[in-house]
Amino acid sequence: MKSYYQHLKSTKEFGEKENLLKKPILRSSAIFPVIKNSFYTSSIHFLGYWLLKRNISQVKLTITLRNAHGDLLLKKIETIDSAKSFVINLDTLLLETNCNQDVNFIGSLETEFYTLEDMVFPYPALVLEYHNEKFNTCVHTLGRIYNDDEDMNENNENLVPETGFDIHETSDLHSFLSFVNGSLENEDGYIEYVITNSNSKQFSGNFHLGKINSFETKFLYLKDYIPELSTLLNSNSGSISIKHNFEGFYPRLLVGNSQESFPSVSFTHSYYDNTNSINDSDYWNRINDSHFDSSIYVPIFQKNNQFTNLIIYPNFSPADLILKIDIYDESGKKVYDNPNFLTIDSSDRKLLKINLNEIVLGLDSFKNKNFAAHVIANFKNNKIPTRIKFGLDVGTSGLNSKLPCNICFNMRLGNPLLENKPGSFHWAPLFNHRNTVFTLGNFSTLKNYNSDANLELNFYRLEDSTSFNKKIRLKANSEKRITLNDFELNEFIKSEGWVTIKSDSPYIHGYYFNMNSSGSVAGDHLF
Repeated sequence: MKSYYQHLKSTKEFGEKENLLKKPILRSSAIFPVIKNSFYTSSIHFLGYWLLKRNISQVKLTITLRNAHGDLLLKKIETIDSAKSFVINLDTLLLETNCNQDVNFIGSLETEFYTLEDMVFPYPALVLEYHNEKFNTCVHTLGRIYNDDEDMNENNENLVPETGFDIHETSDLHSFLSFVNGSLENEDGYIEYVITNSNSKQFSGNFHLGKINSFETKFLYLKDYIPELSTLLNSNSGSISIKHNFEGFYPRLLVGNSQESFPSVSFTHSYYDNTNSINDSDYWNRINDSHFDSSIYVPIFQKNNQFTNLIIYPNFSPADLILKIDIYDESGKKVYDNPNFLTIDSSDRKLLKINLNEIVLGLDSFKNKNFAAHVIANFKNNKIPTRIKFGLDVGTSGLNSKLPCNICFNMRLGNPLLENKPGSFHWAPLFNHRNTVFTLGNFSTLKNYNSDANLELNFYRLEDSTSFNKKIRLKANSEKRITLNDFELNEFIKSEGWVTIKSDSPYIHGYYFNMNSSGSVAGDHLF
């Protein structure tokens, strides 16, 4: 794990001083577990954002397809020289390899982007999708093969377990994890785990995976290694922390749950378990009192049997905090204020689920409005963890799919340096015929925030490099939700596309969701 301070230094995210010794990033890569079976298949989606964000006119892309054992099946090179939507379809690649299309396929798809100019980040902004006509699930870039020893050593500065996601185990729902090994063979893959159930009871154990080949794809159902998992979880969702001995690749895991009665998957990515991270670099020092210690905006979906749960995992560095929740309507008017919503003691190590719908049920005319929550964490004794990871579950009750999305995100630290940023730039995928909605919130860690934000939305599609833009204005503490019915987007975006959001405010944040008619919800935060 790279320290948060090292992350700021390497990315200059808030205007930090340039590190003159930093090497330029000329290779940005990602590697994904991919599946094709009789129920669903896999795709990777991206925008030619390098041209828009970095003014890099041309990017070379190497695509590598391997089978589950790590054997090379296909390697091809493409050029990205336009700002448009791109997709890599597993089905298409398998046809090029002459693989039997009737046979289930598990393997990996690696993407490597090369430029002659600094891309800043060694991981590209890609979206992995598993899908069929009735469902889809999405997550952004997770695992990757390190660029060099320096890259590996920097990210292995502190080795911590992976955690921060929901697990289920019933007769119908089954939890899994997946990853692609790097170039180094692992003589005996080993995992130690701690399970936390809905009552915050913890259970520990371990299991062996045996030899893992170079570039081998592992797709593990937890019940096969933890036979008592269903009993431990007792028909409720829980969480798990995974300590492993994987080497040679960035071990951000693909994690989630599958459903048998409605063959589908919902996944997200794992995150650092900082339970034992207690060094000075694991904490943020409060610079002044003008900012909350940390905060985050989340949308609340509660119409048409939708639900929204905020999940607090026992995964951050030891610290005591008071959680404050403010709720605003679409106009930016505060309609709920609870400065002492929840007290969290670091010694409790509880798994907590906050049902945001229950809060808005008591509000006037809640059925006819959209609401957004501003979740604020105030820490005691100026001991503020640098990484505070929550989960956002959005789903629909009473339909075929029983699995909500499970979005992994960090709270934003109250860093006054952010005020120096002239604005922000975000982007997100749009899928036609998926009831796509993306949300934009103008919320800040500033305690007395009252600044409106001007946003320019630019839309791109798969078919060609045509684009168009719309301008909107967001009041402070307000949210805007946009669907493909707005701006005639469903006519412009024939199959899929992207939106970029350029703002004069550094505090814009948002999410995208695909509200499939089956009840399946795909979702993630914006890039």
